[in-house]
Amino acid sequence: MAADRVPPVRGALERGGRLIRLDKRGTGLSDPAAELPTTQERVRDLAAVMAAAKSSRAVLFGLSDGGRAAIAFAAAYPGRTRGLILYGTSYRGPRAALLRRYRSMVRHWGQGQIVDLMAPSLAGPQARRDAGAFARAAASPAMAAVLIESLGLIDVRDLMSGLAVPTLVLHRLQDDVIPVADARIVTGQIPGATLKILPGRDHLPWAGDWTSVAGEILAFIARVAPTGKQPAGKQPVRGGRPGSRPPRPALGWPSLTEAELPVVRLAAEGHTNADIADRLCLSRYTVETHLKHVFAKLGVESRAELAALAAGQPEGTGPNT
Repeated sequence: MAADRVPPVRGALERGGRLIRLDKRGTGLSDPAAELPTTQERVRDLAAVMAAAKSSRAVLFGLSDGGRAAIAFAAAYPGRTRGLILYGTSYRGPRAALLRRYRSMVRHWGQGQIVDLMAPSLAGPQARRDAGAFARAAASPAMAAVLIESLGLIDVRDLMSGLAVPTLVLHRLQDDVIPVADARIVTGQIPGATLKILPGRDHLPWAGDWTSVAGEILAFIARVAPTGKQPAGKQPVRGGRPGSRPPRPALGWPSLTEAELPVVRLAAEGHTNADIADRLCLSRYTVETHLKHVFAKLGVESRAELAALAAGQPEGTGPNT
């Protein structure tokens, strides 16, 4: 839940095209809501954001409760939906036991308990402080209580069988918030949907192994909304010959190119962009571009993080090889 985990995922997803984000009514930068938002209001909000962004058709990414809103939008506006990605999504609201946990978190809003449920791999004192600050910035306690109660209002079981858009269902195997059985039901009810079950317990996609989540999303977008450019990680095997180099992954250390690795090595050693450009006979713009791509692929936001990550690479896989 820590806010500092969101930018790496955002940077990775921006490699697949323009990224438009929506704050659910009553949260983040959206206006407060006096009443519980209905399914129709959620759909209208999404349509309004797309119109404001001048997006006539989009691949929708629905996280958790947002997945049901995305399903409702795709059912209402199939012509505006190029594809549907559902992460940690159920077709119904939370069960009684989970609703009790949500209500308990609201009673202690801003204290960081949410991280233990949503991102257990990050749980710890600092993560709870970060999560508490994030929660206080996202919604007031009263607004959080309203939103929790609204979770049971959207049920899309009658909409799924009528969908006619490419759909990818992503779910972590040990997700404690939404059981993987619900993901199987969602996949089975949506015609042609594909289910990808990933290891892990975290309900939030940017916690745990976020590179696998981002990689699946980028691969799906490349299939349903191709831009004309060969997507990263999906390059054809050169000449189709046996023994040719396998496709390069889209994210993580193995995704770094031969041109990027020496730049990473020098940056991790503390050299400035000017030093790196001089040593490698590159322009400073090229160095900056390489580092921008490297930061997105590795999910780091500073040279200090890059140096720490490089130092932790097993021998034979780091930037010095």
